[in-house]
Amino acid sequence: MEELTWGILLAAYLFVGGMAGGAYIIGALADLTGRKTKGWKILSKSGIYVSLFSIIIGLVLLILDLGRFEVAPLSPLNAYINFPTSIMTVGTWIITVFTIVSLLTAILWFFRGNRYVRKLLEMVGLLLGISTAAYTGILLTFARGRPFWNTPFLPSLFIVSGMLTGLAMALFLIPIIAIFMPRFFEDFRGLVDSGRDFAQLLIGGQRYIAVLIVIEILLVAIELGTRHGAISLLSGSLVLSYLAYILLGLIIPLMVSYYSQKVEYVGRYSMLVPANVASFILILVGGFLLRYVILTAGQIIH
Repeated sequence: MEELTWGILLAAYLFVGGMAGGAYIIGALADLTGRKTKGWKILSKSGIYVSLFSIIIGLVLLILDLGRFEVAPLSPLNAYINFPTSIMTVGTWIITVFTIVSLLTAILWFFRGNRYVRKLLEMVGLLLGISTAAYTGILLTFARGRPFWNTPFLPSLFIVSGMLTGLAMALFLIPIIAIFMPRFFEDFRGLVDSGRDFAQLLIGGQRYIAVLIVIEILLVAIELGTRHGAISLLSGSLVLSYLAYILLGLIIPLMVSYYSQKVEYVGRYSMLVPANVASFILILVGGFLLRYVILTAGQIIH
């Protein structure tokens, strides 16, 4: 394999950046349109918290990948010039405003601020979240001399994948917060301790996970049929990573979603939480593998 210009750090940035946008979309929709139940309210909180911490981690990863911070600490500020003629500058401004909105929304949730102000912020943040998740794909689409990335479906794939990983992380984080920070998040602990209410949230969340997985599978199929050099993914050096993404990130979680609906039908919840936690982890692994494969393939497939 030829030497890569962009590696693990940038793949991780694309992953957490997309997850940040997707988690905010999930959190905002759960609050704006979700049922007025404790479970959906906590899912909204968790999605907003995931969004904030993910975008901060993403910015750190991007600065590390640039490798110029120690030499020229103010060099990242150059990304704010040339607006709106540069797609990178436009994306930088979108991510900056999105980070601010995500922070303000998280503060309003944590300190129980005015719900009308929070919902107004969520409406704005919803558009910014979609833009942030899409930008991680648009950034690659606009790269010159990389025909593998030159596809109109890449931003859509990254939006759907961002929502899928954002939802998985938001659900995964609920019991983690409940166990390790119960004093600050009593409502999280109360939901997990209730047992059945938490199980119902997981089952409801799995319905949306199944829908997102099916959409992502359709987009992947379209990509394989239309993308330049896509067939190389099934025979080249990335084949194992790509198949792992399909199997671990999509097929097995889809099977868990089906299992979760059967559990609701028969009313046996003993294995529901372990199966869901395993599914969430696999979705996150798959989301990273997707970015890694696409980022690497674009550099080695000509």
